[in-house]
Amino acid sequence: MIKDTLKTLGDSARSLFRNWRGLLLLSALYAALLACCYVFFSTGQANAWQLVVSALTALAAPLLFFALQAGVANFALPDRTFGALVRGTLRDFLKVLLLSLPLIALGVLFVYLLGKLQAYLPKPDEATHVYVSATAEPKPVPLHWPDALASSLWLLLLGIILPLLAAHLWLSAARDGLLLTLKKIHRVVGRAFLPQSILVYSVGLFVFGLMPYFILFTRTSVSNGWTELLLFGLRLVLAFVFTLWGWTITLGALARTTPGEPSNVGMPTADESPVPSPTVAEATPVVETPAQLQES
Repeated sequence: MIKDTLKTLGDSARSLFRNWRGLLLLSALYAALLACCYVFFSTGQANAWQLVVSALTALAAPLLFFALQAGVANFALPDRTFGALVRGTLRDFLKVLLLSLPLIALGVLFVYLLGKLQAYLPKPDEATHVYVSATAEPKPVPLHWPDALASSLWLLLLGIILPLLAAHLWLSAARDGLLLTLKKIHRVVGRAFLPQSILVYSVGLFVFGLMPYFILFTRTSVSNGWTELLLFGLRLVLAFVFTLWGWTITLGALARTTPGEPSNVGMPTADESPVPSPTVAEATPVVETPAQLQES
């Protein structure tokens, strides 16, 4: 299974550059989303114009996010041309939005429950002031298991379960349509948590989630100001590339490992050849005349 998973991820990565115009479209949508988020958090609220800018960016950022996810879901489907990508992004934008609303409600519920759980968990004991000599080595801080449990639940629910379920719902909406996705939603949820699907997402999570985090927050000691500025710009570009390309490659691999629902339900497959219906000559009974009966 690991070999098949790596092969699927490699096929998805190779197909990433075949539709370079589609990749530019996704990059433009992602850049616009980041720009809206930056303008929203950096704009003050001193006058009416700044309030209007904040409101517009607050409205545009979620719309750009769902448009980007619709574009990535269509881009992940094999043999999708640029024209089909543009049409699919415009067509599936509302489907992705509607399918995401229950997931957003689940995310809010998880955040509320996890916050309540952390409030009831025992807190670590306050460190006592112990005077030690300068040559003594500090003792390692013991692991606080309630905090480790809470952090694991945060990662499992909000970092794996909900994004993996959302990815499969978006892929199914782009491939099979909204009605068929809702009709077969139990199958979509079941395919989302197959072992190979979880393995593909885990490898992709390292690329589009953990790698950008380490790139942005790993400190490098640089004495020159211009070098530090160039290094910071390079980090931003690498985080942009790893996030967008890693998510697109992951969805492409998920689309290859989980086929969609057949649209021709009830139709004979290639292995089941239809039974030929009798012709008119075969279906009409032969009536013999009395002369023919005497001859026989």
